[in-house]
Amino acid sequence: MSEKREFRVVIEVTKNGPLIVKNLDNLRNSRNEQIKTKLTIALCRCGHSANKPYCDGTHATIKFSGERETDKPLDRERAYVGDEITIHDNRAICSHATNCVSELSSVFSLDKRPWINASGAEVDSIINTIKGCPSGALSYSIGDGHYRDYDREPMIRIEKNGPYQVTGYIELKHELDLQSPSREHYTLCRCGESKNKPFCDGSHHGICFKDEKN
Repeated sequence: MSEKREFRVVIEVTKNGPLIVKNLDNLRNSRNEQIKTKLTIALCRCGHSANKPYCDGTHATIKFSGERETDKPLDRERAYVGDEITIHDNRAICSHATNCVSELSSVFSLDKRPWINASGAEVDSIINTIKGCPSGALSYSIGDGHYRDYDREPMIRIEKNGPYQVTGYIELKHELDLQSPSREHYTLCRCGESKNKPFCDGSHHGICFKDEKN
């Protein structure tokens, strides 16, 4: 379970408009270079700003809709039980970054059913791979403890041709109070095509979203 805490950095999801970010000190591009930021910034989420990652008002011109187009619950997880560790997978918030598949194919394999083998590698390797899941779709439990959040400073990283990777307990304010099971890390749509807005669902792959600036 995510612990309760006070949030200093806030992301406000505006209706059919940008992400308004307040009090963020650490904004980074896909090369992990820090970008100068201000007390309040507006980040594009329609995918069409000419000034990415910042909003330039294009969302109004193209009549962007920020509505969520799926009714899948955000907290539905499936457990894959191994000899020493249980891996929890939440398809509803997966951004399909495929980090897990590329880093630990003995555990995560899209060609096998079930696609997760929780006994396929050493526990430490599994944990390290799960910690690299940007969306929070993967978590794990050992004994009575369920682990999904980590001790990191607030940061937003702009994935190349992909979503905003949010870490470090940044509060997400949404009119429908949509919350990822992980309050510490999640991914937000930047291409404008996700059916699970404001969260990324991997749609940027399908439309070949490009962002040369990042």
